[in-house]
Amino acid sequence: MLAKIAIGIVAVIGIAPAALFFFYAVGPWIETRAIPMFGSRIYDTVLFGAAGLLCIFINLRLVQGKVWAWWTTLGASILVLGLGVSIFYSSLHPRDDFARSESGFGIGISVILMTPATVACVLLSLPPVRRGFVSSKSNRSRV
Repeated sequence: MLAKIAIGIVAVIGIAPAALFFFYAVGPWIETRAIPMFGSRIYDTVLFGAAGLLCIFINLRLVQGKVWAWWTTLGASILVLGLGVSIFYSSLHPRDDFARSESGFGIGISVILMTPATVACVLLSLPPVRRGFVSSKSNRSRV
């Protein structure tokens, strides 16, 4: 039961980046003065939409108990946690006046990145959750 609750919490956390990607996908079409990130509204829509769909796909497979989805989610969480720690360290040790003036923003962004990544890493690493995915390895050949 604990494993199902933990996976549910991680899946809810995983919906947040998907929602942000979908928001960025439709952003250039809603706000006509917005400058597209990749130089074209179409490119932005396709790339951010595909990233959002990928997040949803991985979340669905994680809930279904696929081992590769567990590894992918754990790896992505570790990468985001590392990015948050890097931004936090850079904010605490600014190199110039601009970095010093923006250190509060950097600390805020790092906390926003580190909090869900830490929760996801801890929940995915719990022994009942990890065992549930490791024991399903033998079921991979049937899928």
